[in-house]
Amino acid sequence: MKPGGYMNRILFVDLSSQVMRDEEIDHDFARNYLGGYGFASKVLLERQRRGADPLGEESMLGILAGPLTGTSLPAVSRFTVAGKSPLTNSWGDANGSGFFGPAMKFSGYDALFLSGVSEKPVYMVLSNGKAEIRDAEDIWGLDTYRTEDILRQRHGKKIEVACIGPGGEKCSLLAGVVANKGRIAARSGLGAVMGAKRLKAVVALGGMKVPLADTQLVEDLRKKYTAQIKGGYGFADIYMATGTPGTVESGLLCGDSPVKNWYGAWEEDIKDTTEYRYENIEKYMTRKKTCYRCPIGCWAHVTNGDGPYALPEPCHRPEYETTSAFGSYLLNTDYRSIMKCNDLCNRYGLDTISVGSAVAFAMSCYEDGIITSADTEGIELNWGNHAAIVELTQKIVEREGFGEVLADGVMRAAQRIGRGSEKYAIHVGGQELPAHDPRHEPSMAAIYRLDATPGRHIQAACYVPPADLPELLPDIDFSLSFGSRRDTLEGRERAHRVLAALTHCVNSMGMCFFGFESTSAGFMHECYSAVTGWDVGLTELLRTGERIGTLRHVFALREGDNPVKRPFPEIALGKPPLAAGPLKGVTVDIDLLTGEFCREMDWDPETGIIGQKRLRELGLDWLYDELHRG
Repeated sequence: MKPGGYMNRILFVDLSSQVMRDEEIDHDFARNYLGGYGFASKVLLERQRRGADPLGEESMLGILAGPLTGTSLPAVSRFTVAGKSPLTNSWGDANGSGFFGPAMKFSGYDALFLSGVSEKPVYMVLSNGKAEIRDAEDIWGLDTYRTEDILRQRHGKKIEVACIGPGGEKCSLLAGVVANKGRIAARSGLGAVMGAKRLKAVVALGGMKVPLADTQLVEDLRKKYTAQIKGGYGFADIYMATGTPGTVESGLLCGDSPVKNWYGAWEEDIKDTTEYRYENIEKYMTRKKTCYRCPIGCWAHVTNGDGPYALPEPCHRPEYETTSAFGSYLLNTDYRSIMKCNDLCNRYGLDTISVGSAVAFAMSCYEDGIITSADTEGIELNWGNHAAIVELTQKIVEREGFGEVLADGVMRAAQRIGRGSEKYAIHVGGQELPAHDPRHEPSMAAIYRLDATPGRHIQAACYVPPADLPELLPDIDFSLSFGSRRDTLEGRERAHRVLAALTHCVNSMGMCFFGFESTSAGFMHECYSAVTGWDVGLTELLRTGERIGTLRHVFALREGDNPVKRPFPEIALGKPPLAAGPLKGVTVDIDLLTGEFCREMDWDPETGIIGQKRLRELGLDWLYDELHRG
């Protein structure tokens, strides 16, 4: 009997030859790796050659849904893009929301893997278990908004689209994959991989239903967890009321949001936080929006119809990370300019965190005299100069002029500029750091360094675990989070291990992280069991999540990226410590955090290689040879 939740079809496409073939999903494969990047980690590790060029013919790009995606359950709309990151030259994945993930399932596919390079621009159409490749020369060069409009005119209003903009076409290493005009799977630079393959878009027409093992139980669980969310469980109240923009000012005031490219403090550098208050953000909103069948409704559209930063149409409201990257990172308190930069990135298909970080890097270099207006084509990159911020963002997304220097991220920009600029390039392994400061929450230092995708704030959920998780796992201390005890560094590794495993399950199942924060810890194993028909508990999920994380880790090691030894920007560790603000005097010992986590995970503290006993416990004995192959 086939499990529910899976369409039982993975499509492999060679864009060079335009040969397509389907593979059925093996039951053990599904249960062991769940879906999403769990599937991708196994496929890419086995089928992509070690050392493959991320932008070359041999690279594979996966676009994947999860087993819960497309069901009636709340907060399960997510899809994943996965492949070898051209930004970090290691494992890469990015998470997207909106409606594309469910539509992909309704089109008959759990996953799509693309290899090769098309001779000319193309896009793919998925419909009722069939796929075709179509010519995209007429939409190549268009932004993501216009691309989606044209494809809807061509294929019908009910389709969903995942596409790249000009940023991905020009292989900017900051490019992502965009759905619903701004719901962007942004990190790891995987939009550049799609652009290198000359694949403009994937269109999902839908028409099929996701099979369920126990329809009535799924309906009962839908009611249970929808009521839980609407009742304000966990962080549901915050996300329903304001979404992440409601935390922008508080993140700044408590020290979570970095200031002045990580070198400043709001009390010294940002005297007035009015522009970051939710009531200021709210006045630009036109309507709230929600992903597929989600009761949270955490996102919204905004508009600004006049002035130099006028928006041509209502666009996505900037999230917390975006507002921080184009706001406090740059000492920019003009919210209209932040909306404009967000819209430019969404239209061109670039990661807002990385683009904002690139502008901050350039401003630091300019203020320090490393670069001058002669380098920037006359743009005066003084802190807080919002006109200059918008102008430079436009150059980055278009990959023109000085924007060409910054369009592949801060690590490569520092390599191109030299002259001591490296200290202003705030990244781990090539990935720009997001707006959650390790000096505020030390666990983030270990997460940013040690996950297979460096510099990612969601990957171990240390900020906000499900409210009842401490009751289910009483022998683990989950209280060391959200800056509550940053003077205590020891003893964080067990919670890190558990939360990393659960987050891998969240991402592989197609669940939204905000749903994970807004429901009790039973959501995943109860819903997965009801959907698939398999009896799965929390213990099995923790083992499965660690198995998936281990494959990602081994992929990174195989590509020459040892997470244990990744350099870390010293200023983000408080070296030297800040002299003012809420993080005054704080220093983080990342080596202590790294060593404790390595012992917990049975990783060699020098090589990062996993012990054979742990591999055997996870059912991954076959990886031993992969780890020790020359």
